[in-house]
Amino acid sequence: MAQYAPHFSHAVTLTMKPRREIMTDKGPTIQHLTVIEAKENFRQFVRRLNTIIYKNAAARFGASVYVIPVIEGIATDKLLHYHCMIGNFRDGVNEASIARAIRTAWQQTAFGNTQIDIQPLTSDGWIDYITKELGKGEADNVDFDNVHVPKD
Repeated sequence: MAQYAPHFSHAVTLTMKPRREIMTDKGPTIQHLTVIEAKENFRQFVRRLNTIIYKNAAARFGASVYVIPVIEGIATDKLLHYHCMIGNFRDGVNEASIARAIRTAWQQTAFGNTQIDIQPLTSDGWIDYITKELGKGEADNVDFDNVHVPKD
């Protein structure tokens, strides 16, 4: 993570709803959040964020924000939530627009909850913080399926 840190500008925490109501052919039912659903939810978030930030360039040219997501709560009693580093926003996009884009993209996901914290990424302390659960139990907290980093 440290090698990519210069490419990231924001430290973000995203909370998730522990359950949601879905409609099936037999009527409404409750879907509980699992790690698999959490990862799919985050994938949807990144796709939506790219569309908001990069518009058509996201689909046409593969333009993407950089993100390293870490899911917390797998091996503890905490509700599942994400801590992540995000960067590579379009030139000229101001802080208010970035925050609005992150909030909008997260709220448009199935499990996106309202508690969202967005801060400037200013130190390596964030990496220590988001990796604090690594090695607890059998948890692999880094969501490697959703990592987007610069291609060297």
